[in-house]
Amino acid sequence: MNCFLQRGIGWAALVAVFFCLNCPWPAAAISGDEVIEKMRKSFANYKTFSAKFEKQFYWALLDKKKQSRRGIIYTRKPDQFRVELEDGDLVVAGEQGIWTYDKQNQQVIVSASEGEFKTPWEILLDYTEAYALLAVEEVDLEGRSCYLLSLKPRASGAHIVRMRVWVDRKRWHLLKAEQVEVNDNITTYILKDHRVNKKLDEALFRFEVPEGVDVIDRREPDSEDH
Repeated sequence: MNCFLQRGIGWAALVAVFFCLNCPWPAAAISGDEVIEKMRKSFANYKTFSAKFEKQFYWALLDKKKQSRRGIIYTRKPDQFRVELEDGDLVVAGEQGIWTYDKQNQQVIVSASEGEFKTPWEILLDYTEAYALLAVEEVDLEGRSCYLLSLKPRASGAHIVRMRVWVDRKRWHLLKAEQVEVNDNITTYILKDHRVNKKLDEALFRFEVPEGVDVIDRREPDSEDH
């Protein structure tokens, strides 16, 4: 699983930037607290959510070398989600556990639904105290009116030293997030085509093991065999 996450989207980081903000200082027209509370309330009302995303990663020490990956994320309350990458990598969380498929290595790792991965709903609660607001601005992002929040981690020694988040002013969707690490590497997430409360096919949250793929099952021995 670590191999997938290192090459992949950084699942917890992607979900965390939706919800990890706790912003006590006021902006000119709206406070950071109000922006984040509206985001939280909007997401709390969604039974289902999906969006296309792109992750861009910039290596500061490799002369502007940049990597980009695209995919789509689906979530359904209370604990189902699916993350698809364009190269075929996949994470599926459903009743059978959490299935992480690494296409390049032809390997699937299965873990219990609790423990290794957290759902978007759990991450929302875990990260609300993690960041402090530096500034809030009203800006345009590709023609869309949004709030730009600049933040820093509350804890010293954090891996991420700065974060910027763009939030749509009309629907309170996350549009973009940028994370700067201690070594000046930059990770940017861009989300588009947000869809909420749309019916999602049950098959999205089931995983069928491709023929010839190795399966590493980390669930408890008494877990149901699949």
